[in-house]
Amino acid sequence: MWTINVHAGHNPDGKIGSGAVGLIKESKENRKVLKQVIKYLRVFGFKVYDCTVNDGKSQIDILEKIVKKCNAHKADLDVSIHFNNGRNDEKGDGETGGVEVLVYSKELGPIKSAKEVCKSIARLGFRNRGIKYRPELMFLNATKAPAMLVECCFIDDADDVKIYNYKKMGQAIAEGIVNSYCPYDVVTTKKGVKERNKPSRKYTLMGKLKKGTWCIIEKVRIVDGISYGKRKKRKTWIKMRNTKEK
Repeated sequence: MWTINVHAGHNPDGKIGSGAVGLIKESKENRKVLKQVIKYLRVFGFKVYDCTVNDGKSQIDILEKIVKKCNAHKADLDVSIHFNNGRNDEKGDGETGGVEVLVYSKELGPIKSAKEVCKSIARLGFRNRGIKYRPELMFLNATKAPAMLVECCFIDDADDVKIYNYKKMGQAIAEGIVNSYCPYDVVTTKKGVKERNKPSRKYTLMGKLKKGTWCIIEKVRIVDGISYGKRKKRKTWIKMRNTKEK
């Protein structure tokens, strides 16, 4: 079973270190998105821990507590949910600021997961700003598991806010994470990220057919809150009500 740590990256709204404020508030939206991410990762059979901190005394204290919570679990991936700012485009210029995902480095970051999350969110209409390397960030350099910080979109860009929907955003992040693990097992070592070319018996995602048999799932999509899996080597999709590991 894959294990994912995920959290909203700031204190609750109204407290110190509560994140950026623009047309919407980061600390409110990242918690709404977080719930959707957890919900859909569990649908796909992932074990998920919520490592959100609500009582930090300062920004450093918040980060230290988040890292401590994450490191308390033996996880495959640590995910931090954030919203970006700095566009200063509250009227809108017809272009979205977009999504980007921060990782420690090309060698030690969860590159495949970061790419898939960017692609998944971009399908909602946001510009894909891609992966950024930020080794100086505590969350990225202090967690035991590979970590990524998702900047969903810009809270001070009217074009981003116009198309933003917390349910779809959460679904997109979960979809990207799942697609980065199936059908391939991604292994991060000190020498870098390696992808196995064949599905691992331990990590292959399976979907249950109506007849009761199980099939290998190679890609997932979440549409209108319903999870679908694409059958390996076929063009057909099935509803993912039940999942398990092979």
